[in-house]
Amino acid sequence: MNQAQQATIECSLIWTSGRAAHTDRLFVPAIDFRRDLFPGTMQQRLQQMQPGERVEEAFPAGALVEPCERSAVRQIPSGAFNSRYNSLDLTPRKGRFYPRGVIAGAIGCLPGDLRPFRVVEFGDEKLRVDLNHPLSHYPLTIGATLLAHFTGREQNGGKPRDIAEMLTGKGPGMQARNGEGPAYQFPLARADDSEDSLFYAMPRMVDHIDRKAAGILKSIHARHVKTGSRVLDLMTSWTSHLDIASGEVAITGIGMNREELDANPLLNERLLQDLNKTPLLPFDDDSFDLVLCSLSVEYLAAPRDVFAEVRRVLKPRGLFINSFSERWFPTKAVTLWTEMHPFERIGMVLDHYIATGFGDLRTESVRGHLRPDDDKYRGMSPISDPLYMVTGRKP
Repeated sequence: MNQAQQATIECSLIWTSGRAAHTDRLFVPAIDFRRDLFPGTMQQRLQQMQPGERVEEAFPAGALVEPCERSAVRQIPSGAFNSRYNSLDLTPRKGRFYPRGVIAGAIGCLPGDLRPFRVVEFGDEKLRVDLNHPLSHYPLTIGATLLAHFTGREQNGGKPRDIAEMLTGKGPGMQARNGEGPAYQFPLARADDSEDSLFYAMPRMVDHIDRKAAGILKSIHARHVKTGSRVLDLMTSWTSHLDIASGEVAITGIGMNREELDANPLLNERLLQDLNKTPLLPFDDDSFDLVLCSLSVEYLAAPRDVFAEVRRVLKPRGLFINSFSERWFPTKAVTLWTEMHPFERIGMVLDHYIATGFGDLRTESVRGHLRPDDDKYRGMSPISDPLYMVTGRKP
C-alpha cells in the first residue's frame, strides 16, 4: 500500500433560515486526501494549510444537496402512512419529519430508505408531504479547521467519505422554523406525571454526557461568561458546566435536590424550585446577564412559561443558552421529545424562543468527537456524546 497524506479536521456547516442562524460542527478524524471527497476547492486549500488554520467556501442553494423541486411536494392517501414502521407507534403530525420508508409504497422507494420527509398537512383521506431535502432551500457555507496533518497508509477499499454528505445528511435542516413546525399542546405529556419532587427526592450525582462533551460544553459557555457577570443556572445539579474560578462571576442555581446543589462548588446562591409546578422565578426584572439550562429542557412540561420568565429576568441583550444531548431520565422527559429526531428537538426548543419573544436566535450542533480511552462511557461507544445548543437574546 502506498503512503498517503491524511489530516484531522473539524468541519462546519453554516447556514441561515428565516428565523435563526445555524452552525453544525462535525469532527472528522483521519481524512485521506487521495480517497475522500471534498466540495469545491477545499481539498487543495486544506493540503496547503498549517494546523489551526481555517478555510470556508460558500455554495448556492441546491449545490450540495438535491435542489428544491415543486414536484417533491405531493399528496398521497393517508392510509399509505405505515404507523407501525419498524415496530414503532407513529402518528402523522403536521410539521414533523419521518423516514421515507414510512410511505415507501406511495412514493416508490425502499422500506429501508431513511431520508426524511416532512408532513405538510394531513386529513382522514389525504396526506400532503414534502420530500425535499431539509436544506434544499438554503445557501450553505462549509468551513474546515485543520487540526493536524499526518502521514499514514492509503485507505484502499471501502467507500470514500463525502465531506458535504457527512455534514448535510442525518438531520441538519430539520431545525429550521419558517412557519412549518408542529403545534404543541401544553402541558406536554410525560410517562411519569407524578410530582417531580418525589422523583428528585434522592440525590442523583450522574453525568448525562461524557467527559469530552462536558469539556466542549464548558468551552461554549466560556464564549459568553464575562468576569463580573451575574449568571442563573436553571435546573442545575452538582455541576454547572462552567470552567471558571470561584468568585469570577456570581452564580445562582435553581435545582430540585438540596444535596446536589450543596455539592456544586460554583454556586453563590442555591434555591430549590420545581419549575413545572412553579415557573415564576423569584427575581426582579433585568437581573441576570446570562441564563443557562444545561441538559434539562426536555423535562419541562410547560416550557414557554419558563422561557417567558427567563426573558423577564434577563437584562436587555442578556443571553439564554439551552443545551442538550441524547441521554435523559426516560420517564421524566416529555414524550414528544423522546419521539423526535435530535435535529427536530433543536427546532422544538427554537419554537419556544420564538413564541416568547427572544431575538438573535442561533443553533449549534457538535458531533463526531472521540471519547477519551479512559472515559467511563468508552465501552458504550468510542464516539463522544453529541451536543445541541439553542441561544437567544432578550431584545
